[in-house]
Amino acid sequence: MAVSFASNVRPLFNQKDIDCMKPMGVLLDDYAYMSDSAGGSEFPDHENAREVYARLTGADQPRMPMGGPYWSHDQLDTFNQWMTDGFLP
Repeated sequence: MAVSFASNVRPLFNQKDIDCMKPMGVLLDDYAYMSDSAGGSEFPDHENAREVYARLTGADQPRMPMGGPYWSHDQLDTFNQWMTDGFLP
């Protein structure tokens, strides 16, 4: 079964994380922001989602969520599968 943002990814972000990142322009609870197909200097496509994922895994710093606790492998796998499945709503 395909992974969707509304059912599988959005619930992984708690309100504290959403509120923390919003002033920095990172809209963790906004499908349009998270699924934006635009690329940038670090990622050729879907830079918003890929940057969030890189910070969740610790590949980019500072790691998210700030101060932990960090996401489990299952949570990271769900987010990664959402990207693989095509950023479904």
